[in-house]
Amino acid sequence: MSREIGVGLVGYGGIGRVHALCYRMLPLCYPDLPLRPRIAAVLVASPQGAERARRELGDLHVTTNLEELLADTAVELVDCCAPTGEHAAILAAALDAGRPVFCEKPLAVDPAEGALLASVAAARGLVCGVNYHFRCIPALQEAQRWIEGGGMGDIVSFQMRYYRASNLKRDRPLNWRFQGAGSGVLVDLGAHLVDLVAHLLGPISSVAARTRTLVEQRPGPNGQLAAVESDDAAWMSLELQGGGVGTAHVSKVTPGAADDLRIEAYGTRGALVFDTADPNGLVLADSQGQRRLTTFSRATPAPLYPSGELATAPLLWHMTSIGAYLEALNGGSASTPSFADAARVDAVLAAALRSAGAG
Repeated sequence: MSREIGVGLVGYGGIGRVHALCYRMLPLCYPDLPLRPRIAAVLVASPQGAERARRELGDLHVTTNLEELLADTAVELVDCCAPTGEHAAILAAALDAGRPVFCEKPLAVDPAEGALLASVAAARGLVCGVNYHFRCIPALQEAQRWIEGGGMGDIVSFQMRYYRASNLKRDRPLNWRFQGAGSGVLVDLGAHLVDLVAHLLGPISSVAARTRTLVEQRPGPNGQLAAVESDDAAWMSLELQGGGVGTAHVSKVTPGAADDLRIEAYGTRGALVFDTADPNGLVLADSQGQRRLTTFSRATPAPLYPSGELATAPLLWHMTSIGAYLEALNGGSASTPSFADAARVDAVLAAALRSAGAG
């Protein structure tokens, strides 16, 4: 028998609305989840955001004050979808209030803050997780099982890229993604690739990086052009503790790109290729040759809908990520990825930014 758990959703921008949709759909797609999520309260940044949240989510507790949300006894779980630079303060307050937290990536801007959050969560026995949803692509879950079973052997080399086109729009207004702590494509998209490298191929020992800003000015709040402080594209060279070396490229100025992720990895026994242009397939190669697996929606945990005979899609990856976290929260076991996992990603990103800044 499942029980209801009240969710306090912090942030109702683009990704916050994705999470809200997932919470609405999870009981239908995962009817056997031990925890049945219900959005109990939403924290927004403005009266306009409050109006939209009430219009789209119905009559619920909407506030612009974090303390008020945390004081709501109906909020048993905090889901943080706020801008990256605000994560650390929000998560610290939620942990102080005794709430477990599910947080959008990355965990924190400062890796020391991320590590502290991880230690506080562990000391208080709070199961906390981070939404690195690409881990929940069925093909990459199959790839992980294959790698853990020795299919790759020792990792020799890899190439990853994650491309979008959104920053090509020169009239895209300035917001937190272009200025201040946590801004920039290296942090925003690079976090996913760093996590996938560590998750699939092994711990990272060193990184070197370069960044570039193609659109140097954007319209500010008053409509006047203002300087962009962050990068539009970044290139990382990474070395694994096991000796493998590779690259990770991220960009939001790639014409024609539409959330395009590609992974190639080569080892002493095998190789793999995955591309979101073919999200239902995975190419594996070994001494016997090359084969393509069709994975469809065979995610873990397995949803009732869409079934394993239907094509996978990004919304399912987010739902699977949240569903897996709720299973861990119910069982009191460590979530994967955990705050500790995410803090290690933060450390690599911070080193990459230092490398890029130092040339």
